[in-house]
Amino acid sequence: MLGVRFVSWSGGKAELRLPIGRDHLNGAFSVHGGVYATMLDNAVTFCASYAGDGRPGHRCLTLSLTTSFVGPAAEGDTLTARARIVGGGRKLVFVQGEIFNQDGHHLAHGDAVIKRLAPPS
Repeated sequence: MLGVRFVSWSGGKAELRLPIGRDHLNGAFSVHGGVYATMLDNAVTFCASYAGDGRPGHRCLTLSLTTSFVGPAAEGDTLTARARIVGGGRKLVFVQGEIFNQDGHHLAHGDAVIKRLAPPS
């Protein structure tokens, strides 16, 4: 829906990219905070879902996501979200995510608690 592209996915890390278009803007012509939050949620959940060893990813559920908005982005920018696991265990995973623009400016960050779900039976 947003147009997010998954760039990389490896043990404990994930990276996504989003080219910003007019549909991503709020009334002030900057990127809507919901776009940042959605990118972070996708990045941290994708990161936590990594199972490794060629196995399919875990199904995951975001239990909490705290997001801080620290800078604006505009139409034509390309945003990159990076997430990494910072703690947890088999079922609960603590993940941090950050969003930068194409010039490396830090725009948002977040902390999440992700629950890894049992595979469907």
